[in-house]
Amino acid sequence: MEKQENAVLTVVGVNDVGILAKTAACIAEANGSVVQVSQIVMDKFFTMTMLIDMSGLKGSIKDLEDALKERLPGIEVHLMHENIFNSMHRI
Repeated sequence: MEKQENAVLTVVGVNDVGILAKTAACIAEANGSVVQVSQIVMDKFFTMTMLIDMSGLKGSIKDLEDALKERLPGIEVHLMHENIFNSMHRI
């Protein structure tokens, strides 16, 4: 069994129809898998955090981040490998 390799995605911007759907579709097209998602809309602002399984990803994490930024113009998108995320938040 292949070890799961995760990445953390954050998406922040003005709320609009389809942000979650566009994001999930882009991840699926890259052969990634959404493991967990949390989102909130506060007034007109949309914030989402996703945990993505990248074990079968076609291309690199940078390729996926670029595709997401292209699919979500005007939205702030950050994607980082779980190891980097954990290192940044370790006390």
